[in-house]
Amino acid sequence: MAQPAKRLYIPEMTWPEVKAALPQVKMAIIPVGSNEQHGPHGTFQFDTACAREFSLKLGERLYPHAIVAPAIPIGVSGHHMRFPGTITFRAETLVQVLMEVVTSLMQHGIRKFMFVNGHGGNTPALTIVVNRVKQELGCEAIWGTLPYNAIGDLSSQHAKSPITGHSCEVEVSILLALAPDAVRKEALTPGKLRPEVLAELEQPNDHVHLQRGSFFDETTENGALGDATQASVELGNLYVETALDRLVPHMLKFMEE
Repeated sequence: MAQPAKRLYIPEMTWPEVKAALPQVKMAIIPVGSNEQHGPHGTFQFDTACAREFSLKLGERLYPHAIVAPAIPIGVSGHHMRFPGTITFRAETLVQVLMEVVTSLMQHGIRKFMFVNGHGGNTPALTIVVNRVKQELGCEAIWGTLPYNAIGDLSSQHAKSPITGHSCEVEVSILLALAPDAVRKEALTPGKLRPEVLAELEQPNDHVHLQRGSFFDETTENGALGDATQASVELGNLYVETALDRLVPHMLKFMEE
């Protein structure tokens, strides 16, 4: 029987075990998720489970030089608040939480930090945090929405929906590979885009991309995008393993800088 891969994951360690591991630790991986709706088939743990499980796989690849912190289970999800069950932080709250996680880990001697983000709404807060870590604390921090940001070429090849990115065939495939309990397989449903959104997609592309404030139910009636019925664990494994293969060299370089 194959032995489980080794990893350093603070929630499943004792303090003497952490103390013994720290001399070899060069980086902390901090998963950042959300508690927001993911359509009829995605549970509220969706983004947090993705960030946590991908972080653990990354920690296995980087053992014993990376330690994984507990996942932050709430993110910036105000645009999903019209769907019952969503809980959100304000952006400034998430910034403060992440800064306190970093300053805590700094007291244990860690000076490099990688935020594995599972939710697009956290983007502004994470950008602020990595800059504050460098400018105010004198440490190095990076972040990425993963594994998604490492497999854009693959997902565009396999996803056929006009709009993806939330509980779609790409996201659901990844969760089927990483955390299948986060998915209601019997309820997989295509996203139900609103007619005005579909009409806008049919307009000629003038290459001007602007953003405005919105609620998510103004885009999709059922809270999902894409077509989750096209998801598969095989695609999910391809996405996850490809992302890890691509990411690890960057992490090794970051840890040695």
